[in-house]
Amino acid sequence: MNETIFKALCACLGLSPSSEQALSLIRQAYTEPENSPQPARTADVIYWSLSPEQGNDPASYNETAAASGSHKPTVHRFLAYQLLIVCYGPSCETNARKIRAFLYIDGANLPRGILRKAGIYPIPDPSAPQLLYEPEGSLWRRRADLTISLRIKDTLVYTAGRGAITTAPAIILYKTNP
Repeated sequence: MNETIFKALCACLGLSPSSEQALSLIRQAYTEPENSPQPARTADVIYWSLSPEQGNDPASYNETAAASGSHKPTVHRFLAYQLLIVCYGPSCETNARKIRAFLYIDGANLPRGILRKAGIYPIPDPSAPQLLYEPEGSLWRRRADLTISLRIKDTLVYTAGRGAITTAPAIILYKTNP
């Protein structure tokens, strides 16, 4: 899932996921921010993180059973997540606006198509990026925050199965004529 989101963000910005520019610009957020490296104030950097929305039940729930030809119960649901994107640097607002605008372009190798192929669906019309200034030593660093709601398809298969009848005992009764 992380690789898919990275590819979609690269597509929003018109970058190849394997390019050096993409790898240095787009990074997954650090789990320990106090130990994360600090890029230069003049460097453009985009951090992203994915977290479940608090207090939300699955957006959809559907059980597939023997009626569909499967003997194992399967539950399909869409989990609610938040994609938080934090852009730093002189182009922070431009990068955040590009991601917000281009994430919904659909098609092969386009952001929404990349996400849809992996079962990730962005909810349209996220709020505009919020421009902030963050203290860094005695200077200020520009920052733009963007939050996008996602629905991620989750499929669970009951592994024990339901015990289908594979063979039926048969007793053949026949009447003989005397």
